[in-house]
Amino acid sequence: MKAQVYIAKSDEYGKRQWAYYEVPCAPSDRVSQALQYIYENLDADIAYRQCFCKRGSCGLCMMTVNGKCVKTCRTPVSPVMRIEPLPLPVVRDLVVSFSEREGKGRARQV
Repeated sequence: MKAQVYIAKSDEYGKRQWAYYEVPCAPSDRVSQALQYIYENLDADIAYRQCFCKRGSCGLCMMTVNGKCVKTCRTPVSPVMRIEPLPLPVVRDLVVSFSEREGKGRARQV
């Protein structure tokens, strides 16, 4: 599996870079497992939210994979993947701040 991952390291112009990884995966593996392999074997500097529920219930592992917002603990790997953070403020690499999302939809107290 080939993964293109959005990372925090900037080029000389301050533009974010992409990192490319070759990850050995089985068709039954999930995106979160591929990220864990990258972290443990290829790039210990990559930041992402590790999923502990593995059921898709908490939503903390959500990222944009191949243009779709998905729960990485439930999404199977594909032969080529482009992994990006959600369209929220980026803290670092694939980690986003959910505080903007949490404030939406709540009733305002006066």
